[in-house]
Amino acid sequence: MPRATDILVVLVYVMIAVIAALGFQRFGLMSSEIAWLMGAVVFLIAGQVHAAAARAQERAATTRDIDQLKAANRSLTRALERAENRLDAFSPATADIAAPLPGAADAEAPPAGAAPLESRPSDPAAPNSGAQSPSEERIIAELLNRLERAGAGPAANAPSHETGPEPLGPRVIRAALDANRVDLYLQPVVGLPQRRTYFYEGFTRLRDDAGQVIAPAKFIKAAEEAGLIAELDTVLMFRCVQIVRRLTKADRRIGIFCNVSVRALADEQFFPDFLDFLRRNADLSGSLIFEMPQAAFEARSAIAARNMARLADYGFRFSIDQVRDLNLDLAELQRAHVRFAKIEGPRLIAAANGAEAIAGRDPGALQPEDVAGLFARYGVDLVAEKIETEATVVEVLDLDIAYAQGHLFGAPRPVREDVIAEADGAQRRAG
Repeated sequence: MPRATDILVVLVYVMIAVIAALGFQRFGLMSSEIAWLMGAVVFLIAGQVHAAAARAQERAATTRDIDQLKAANRSLTRALERAENRLDAFSPATADIAAPLPGAADAEAPPAGAAPLESRPSDPAAPNSGAQSPSEERIIAELLNRLERAGAGPAANAPSHETGPEPLGPRVIRAALDANRVDLYLQPVVGLPQRRTYFYEGFTRLRDDAGQVIAPAKFIKAAEEAGLIAELDTVLMFRCVQIVRRLTKADRRIGIFCNVSVRALADEQFFPDFLDFLRRNADLSGSLIFEMPQAAFEARSAIAARNMARLADYGFRFSIDQVRDLNLDLAELQRAHVRFAKIEGPRLIAAANGAEAIAGRDPGALQPEDVAGLFARYGVDLVAEKIETEATVVEVLDLDIAYAQGHLFGAPRPVREDVIAEADGAQRRAG
């Protein structure tokens, strides 16, 4: 309400109070002092009635805004479905992220193997490397477009070892590392309700000598037991830094969640080189978030905790996923510089509605819309992950969750080594 209107309303209430006081006094209903006191009471009552009416009007306006937002979300969903149907109709003409970038046929080849950090060249896209050329900007824009596309490419449809309980032996992992058969997959993490991509999560996938994709469930434990997890983390980190360089040139708000093993962080032989590499790339600290499972975070050793603090000194942040117990110690997360917590959407919805304790609060003690705010007070943003349906999105919106991830917004897509190498080669030629 404009200020002039506020003044007029107050003056009207004052006039009403004065007239009431004069009336009480004029008709002899009460003494002069009591009449003016009653006039003041009339003024206060009128003010309270006006404030209550204003609050009711604001609540009605807020309700209308929420209804309009939900209607817009449903409209956007229908528009996206129509767009996906049109894309499916022209799928033969759709390029995927694994396809070569245009205009980069003469790019330099990637390293032949997973070399130690100190033997790798520093990233040529350093902050002071100069302005981008038009060709470089075109390549970056094309890479961003490919990351956003929903069409699956040949690598995504390749045969894989996703099923089967048998873990792989270290020999297969060692061979994949030596032959540089380590791929980076990216899955978008979107902001709600607009569904704009703000982050990607990076996943490691290995390929055997037949080109079949090996799922993490089959090689992570074996790699840790064989002492190869640090090398895998090195390769993943190097490629995440490369792709972050590409993405942040087009949009500084884009970031990548990069999975890292707590065992690797506690490895005193691996960590110094790891820290030195990240120190030389500290300008990316706002775009690179290290992620680990909740169980690994809570069981981390004193050495791993100290090394995490050293990374935080350079501005790097952390995230936890695979959350199995929502009764989290938020103060501890804040001390450890954990800034994101990924929780499965359906479980988060159920917990917010009283199914289990949350952050030290008894089940049902928090209002559903207050859960995200509680985490935010400790500097932790919630990410509702494994979102598969639009109905889940609507319920997550009611919880005021900032970010979401899942196949509904995009499945993990491969970024092949030749794509990264072509982007690097184009940048070196432009420089």
